[in-house]
Amino acid sequence: MALGTKSRELLSHIKPPGAQKKFLIGLACILFLFCLFWSAIIYSQQKKRLQEEALNRTELIMAAVDANRAYVQGVLRPRMYEVLGPESFVLEAMSTSYVSRVVMEKFKQDLPDIFYRRVAINAKNPEFEADQREREMIRYFNDHPEVKSWQGISTVDGEQYFVRFNPVHFDASCFRCHGNPEDAPAYIIKLYGNSRGFFNKTDQVSSVVSVGIPVGEGLRRIMEFSLSVFSTVFLSFFFLYAIIALFFNRLIIQNIRSLLEIFRLNLTDQKGEQLYLQARSLDEIGELNATATLIARHLEENRRQLTDYAENLEGKVEERTKALQESQAQLHRRMQERNRELQTLNTIAELITQSVELRGILPKVLRQTLAVIPASGAGIYLFRPDRRGLFLQCQEKAPELAEHLSCELISQKIAETAGNDPAASTICETVCGELNFFTTGPAGMPCLNIPLCCRSKILGIMTFTGYDVGEIDPRHRELLLSIGRQVGITMESLQNMASLRQGKELLQSVFDAIADLVALVSPDGLLRMVNQAFLTRYDFKPETILNRHVEELAGQQPVPFELFRQIAHIRLREPVSDFGQLPNGQVFETHFYPALDDQGALKNIVCYAKDVTQQKQVEHRMQQTEKLVALGQLAAGVAHEINNPLGIILCHTDLLKEDLSGLPEKVEDLAVIEKHVKNCRRIVQDLLSFARDQQTSRAPGSINQAILEVTTMVAHQLGKEQITVELALDEGMPVLDMDTDKMKQVLLNMIMNAAQAIEKEGVIRITTEYLPAHGQARILIRDTGCGIAPEVRDKIFEPFFTTKRPQEGTGLGLSVSYGIVHDHGGEISVASVPNEGATFTILLPAPSASGEDV
Repeated sequence: MALGTKSRELLSHIKPPGAQKKFLIGLACILFLFCLFWSAIIYSQQKKRLQEEALNRTELIMAAVDANRAYVQGVLRPRMYEVLGPESFVLEAMSTSYVSRVVMEKFKQDLPDIFYRRVAINAKNPEFEADQREREMIRYFNDHPEVKSWQGISTVDGEQYFVRFNPVHFDASCFRCHGNPEDAPAYIIKLYGNSRGFFNKTDQVSSVVSVGIPVGEGLRRIMEFSLSVFSTVFLSFFFLYAIIALFFNRLIIQNIRSLLEIFRLNLTDQKGEQLYLQARSLDEIGELNATATLIARHLEENRRQLTDYAENLEGKVEERTKALQESQAQLHRRMQERNRELQTLNTIAELITQSVELRGILPKVLRQTLAVIPASGAGIYLFRPDRRGLFLQCQEKAPELAEHLSCELISQKIAETAGNDPAASTICETVCGELNFFTTGPAGMPCLNIPLCCRSKILGIMTFTGYDVGEIDPRHRELLLSIGRQVGITMESLQNMASLRQGKELLQSVFDAIADLVALVSPDGLLRMVNQAFLTRYDFKPETILNRHVEELAGQQPVPFELFRQIAHIRLREPVSDFGQLPNGQVFETHFYPALDDQGALKNIVCYAKDVTQQKQVEHRMQQTEKLVALGQLAAGVAHEINNPLGIILCHTDLLKEDLSGLPEKVEDLAVIEKHVKNCRRIVQDLLSFARDQQTSRAPGSINQAILEVTTMVAHQLGKEQITVELALDEGMPVLDMDTDKMKQVLLNMIMNAAQAIEKEGVIRITTEYLPAHGQARILIRDTGCGIAPEVRDKIFEPFFTTKRPQEGTGLGLSVSYGIVHDHGGEISVASVPNEGATFTILLPAPSASGEDV
């Protein structure tokens, strides 16, 4: 028992941690965790960036390897078989794995840190047998056939690498060497034997390609950088911690301790024990709480004592109550007067929102002021523009006021204290913050003047008649000056609003006078102002587009400010120009001009757009025509030089076939030569057709009939490919002045191109439409094929340009069609979306609505 008592006494004398110590420990923990948190984020972000860079490099290497493999499989190996025979095999030129390894060995000479491996399970060459990890990756790709690659950081020979694995799938061309050993070339069996690398399957991954980029040094640098950031931020927070500790101690703890010291010396409980002895086991906050509790108890005790004394103080309380009631009544009257004065000031301030003209506000100001100022009448004078006099603007119950006050009129400043002589000056020398008065004659009453000020500038004076200038108390003085300041602010605000309206109307008129599209856009992309041309072109209303984002507007209408999506994310400092094409085909030349404030910060952007669609179309047609003329001349010369040797080759081929009729193999070789020579002759004939002067022999003809004849001619061929031709021909199509045979050639080229784009199972829809208002006939040829890529769309009408495989086309069909249509005075264009087909549009001259040819 004695030991427990002594322990409690010892604990009672132990001072717990103070409030400052608790606060600083908590703050230190927070700052440390904050530094640790941000260092971890920096490390994570840097590591992610390193992995992305390594991934990009491995993707480039993989792309190069895949390109080599594709070239060997698709070009080199078939050509070697064709040249050397099907039983031959050249490892250095026909093995994709061998070529890829040799290429990567050359590649590694420049970048020795990068490793490349192509391995397989049961590889033909044991040197390229897959190790344990590579076997696991092969099993992974077989278990997850939808996965095309795997990448990650791995340790290789004690060094960290970013490794990427790609599965290798065998196609039909690979099974000659990797399928049945009996089908393999003898060279392969001799070199590797017939036990390894065979019996592979197309649906099975037996080989992987791996590329590794060393990242160990980068990870170490990232860790060092993260630690340096942690150290730097930790030191910065340490100094901040010291400053906070100092201010916390000086501003809070020391003041609390001083206050507690007062309480310790002067406050005791009912037993007379000092508060310090009771709260010595508490920190400063706890001690302050205990002090407040003690004070509350003392106040409660005093209240009970005062209640006991209340009966003896009833008489004094009654007298005091009467005095307080009188004081309250007087205070109430003053409050009413003060409320009227404040209401007057508020009413004057609200007048600016009720009227836009100064003449409509000033009479109301006079009436409101006379309601609180003991004067018989009042008027307002404003300075002339040259400030050489004042003119009366309005008056209320003061007909004696002059219409004009000269600057020679002498006024006297009202003394602020009794006994001071008022200073005299002219009425135009009135200054803000001073009251003065003047008299209209020797026997006239003095007129009190209040300066109407705004930003230390006098705009005019408010004059009161019948006011005793000798009995101005400080309260009235301050009220009068406040009224003057408020009226001055109101006057300048109205003047500024009028100037702003005038400037806005002027700016809008300048905007509207520009025929092209103009818009004023804020840096965050909100429309501030647009001109009438913008509204008219897109049928907008100002209230529906102003203060809306440009991108939001572009989602509803194809506006030509698409470039703003990019420049809105950077600080535009210099004008930017661009050409952009909208989804509807319109081409705009756009200019963006930055408007900077005095500090050089971007305030607004002036966006200007000019429609140059027609100009670009004319330029494109001129360039296309020039290309056709130049290439046609070249093609004519080349064709004539080649045609004669080709005829000689065919003649001698026929002679050799007769001489070698007993040698079937030689005859077959000659047939191959004859086939390719005839193919060359067909190309030469196309060149000559393209190069000839496209003079058309025109005669009245039906374009609908020409379409029917061409589609009938190709119907059987298209039916084999399960391609359906749909016709929607305008029965009101008039007879056109055209070369029917050449137009059939154009239609045949279009239909065959569409069929080749579809390949199998598709629809070709041909539509004709008569446009009498434009004097044109329109032919639309739509297909459901693969479409045309945007990057080649502008090249398809160029001679010799083709996307077909070798020996499937010369690239002259569309060029010849382009020339024929233009020789008829027409136009041909194409619109296409990849994988959604293409639409060719042909416009030919036709009789207009008035019956005349256009």
